[in-house]
Amino acid sequence: MIDITLLQSSTIAHMKQVMQVSPVSLKHPYPVRPGRMLKLIKFDGQVFSADRLTRAVFLQITLPVFVKIFSTFIFPKIEYDLPVFTCETVVLGRKRVLVIDAHAGGSGGEKRHDTFYDRLIEARTHYPELMRFQKPASPGIASLQSPAAVRVTIPRDLDPLAAGIFNRYFEAYLDLVNAAGPVTGIARAKLQASFDAYLKTVVDHDPGVKGNILFFGKKEGLERALDMYYGV
Repeated sequence: MIDITLLQSSTIAHMKQVMQVSPVSLKHPYPVRPGRMLKLIKFDGQVFSADRLTRAVFLQITLPVFVKIFSTFIFPKIEYDLPVFTCETVVLGRKRVLVIDAHAGGSGGEKRHDTFYDRLIEARTHYPELMRFQKPASPGIASLQSPAAVRVTIPRDLDPLAAGIFNRYFEAYLDLVNAAGPVTGIARAKLQASFDAYLKTVVDHDPGVKGNILFFGKKEGLERALDMYYGV
């Protein structure tokens, strides 16, 4: 059986095959065990940048109650007006929470990349056993979610299906990134304004930002999140 806990390592290897990436030196590097959590929780991972990507984050969080979180987050450079790719996998014993999406971070939204989203939605049709577990997003985050989002809680037996749909989404996303060209002029200024509004929604509602604040305190937690995920 495919072990979903090994999915990130194969994803990093595949990304390195299709584009040139460079490691990012974070303001607060990993691994780390936050003191306010009595050093019981471990954060570790790798962060990269590339020609069209500000950040490609592969984070692992290990909790002392047999819970592990694998967070994959890819943020393209603003001038390419590309979706933001996200995947959260929470391993809870024999259960998994899987969230995959490529949501709009610029002004183009889904309309600019409708062919890409059609490809993702078509991919979902090949996983009916997985998609029967689909659940709605919480308010706030729902405003960012794309029509192609996957949000399921599944048994371990469905690990191969989870890995399969992730790989199809990630492959489609890499194809989109590698084919992208930058926008310029007034459109670039609009993209920046759109990103600023997007970032405010993320700071207010995103569980990843809230988690960093919980584990590291408001000042350091927010600084960690913005540096790691967005390079700001």
